[in-house]
Amino acid sequence: MAKALLDTSVLLAFIFGEAHDVHEDAVLAGGAIAAVNLAETISVLQQKGASETEIADTLRELNLTVLPFTEAMAAAAGKLIPPARKLNIGLGDCACIATGLILQLPIYTADRDWLKLDSGASITLIRNN
Repeated sequence: MAKALLDTSVLLAFIFGEAHDVHEDAVLAGGAIAAVNLAETISVLQQKGASETEIADTLRELNLTVLPFTEAMAAAAGKLIPPARKLNIGLGDCACIATGLILQLPIYTADRDWLKLDSGASITLIRNN
């Protein structure tokens, strides 16, 4: 059972060793990612030159549960998109927030703008600065 939902920005920060203010192992333990955000993560890793094998190995090491993106999540994301766009929050971000809302999971992100969106989601930033 998933304990927390991780946004693409969190995975990339962990993978690339970027500074953060959370205990990485604790966040990853019981962590999950929405399938939409997994696609986003894979895309970024490919753009940065990682091979399919490297990507698969990295994702396996993270040991995250991959959550399907359901019709209910799509509907919730669709409702978030108009106000989110005004804050430069994209579709993948809305998909993550919607997944967290539907499954009632706390969400970890590196994107401070999410706190400006009145989504009702439980959002934790991985960076305090």
